Amino acid sequence: MAHYTFYQLDVFTRKPLCGNPLAVFPYADGLDSGTMQALAREMNLSETTFVTPSLNATRKIRFFTPTAEIPLAGHPTIGTWWLLAELGQVAVPRDGSLEVTQETGRGVLPVRLEASGGALRRVIMSQPLPEWGPAVERVEPLARALGCPAAALVNRPPPQVVCTALPQLMVQLENEAILGELPSGGAGSELAALLRSYGTDCVMCFCADRGRDETPEPKTVVKARMFAPGLGVPEDPATGSAAGALGCYLVRHGLATPKDGKAAILVLQGREIGRPSEIEVEIGLAPNGEIDSVLVGGAAVTVIRGEVRL
Repeated sequence: MAHYTFYQLDVFTRKPLCGNPLAVFPYADGLDSGTMQALAREMNLSETTFVTPSLNATRKIRFFTPTAEIPLAGHPTIGTWWLLAELGQVAVPRDGSLEVTQETGRGVLPVRLEASGGALRRVIMSQPLPEWGPAVERVEPLARALGCPAAALVNRPPPQVVCTALPQLMVQLENEAILGELPSGGAGSELAALLRSYGTDCVMCFCADRGRDETPEPKTVVKARMFAPGLGVPEDPATGSAAGALGCYLVRHGLATPKDGKAAILVLQGREIGRPSEIEVEIGLAPNGEIDSVLVGGAAVTVIRGEVRL
């Protein structure tokens, strides 16, 4: 009988039982793809990760939802590297940062771990540059599938699919009240089928946060909710992959203002389902105004240690 240790972390938060839960198998050698998928289904969280050695990077990370393997994901990247640092698998300096790389389905990508006073403070992932998918000009079917009137959707700029890890449909809503009233998962299978017709399984609904005081370092603050019923995730508490794509969408359409070639964005997510999360996004711009970097970061906390016997 083989034994595999796993951990559960809450990601994009510093408080247990907030943020987005993640299961991590840090010693996944010997597990085949079918068993990984079965374990992800057993964990029944939005994602489970499996860590193995890599010839091309610091570690190879595989990402699974309860129903499918995906090439890359945000909160699983943050939580996995947070755990590897806690376990001493990577040596983070007492004060400063450590650069590592992860082999993923989207290639080898860098990750930065930052510490001060001997404590890990933040993990920051680099995401691929944005790929722009189709815009949705006819919003009535989308509004119906989300569970709101068509007038609730802002259609200039129009909803659009953006990919920095997974394709994500960006949908701006008129205000926080409408955002908060959306049913988790929208219309379920109807929403899932419509999203697939747009070339995605995920929709990131957002609006400006009108009530947030300005911070000393000005940031664009948005509230967001992400639904992926077709992936077995009616609502995700914190979605790093969607947050990176959202940052690109905001910058491209003038909804976030860069300063000194960078746009700082804070995404607040998960409050409607009792899992408040904060995701830090930084979009870098080249001198010609094109996006040249997508960074997504945050904290995590380990809450569970367990063992699977197979």
